[in-house]
Amino acid sequence: MYAPIAVVQFTYKFNKANNTNIERENVEYLDGSPFVTIDFKETNQDLVFEYSYELGRIQNYLAKRGEELLPLSDYPFPSEQE
Repeated sequence: MYAPIAVVQFTYKFNKANNTNIERENVEYLDGSPFVTIDFKETNQDLVFEYSYELGRIQNYLAKRGEELLPLSDYPFPSEQE
């Protein structure tokens, strides 16, 4: 994963848009590269595919631009209550 913090942003927006409960479990660093564990819970397999495809596209985009965050106006962080 290039930008683990963007996973939080994207997951929050995806959950809101699709009424899902996908969670980012943890981030590990192996050989200096971050790996993110994602719990899809009972999410429909079509939505898992859509989520995974879009997350891969976002990570590729961010890596090419050298950025780690998505635009906050489009991808806000969850509030502390959520």
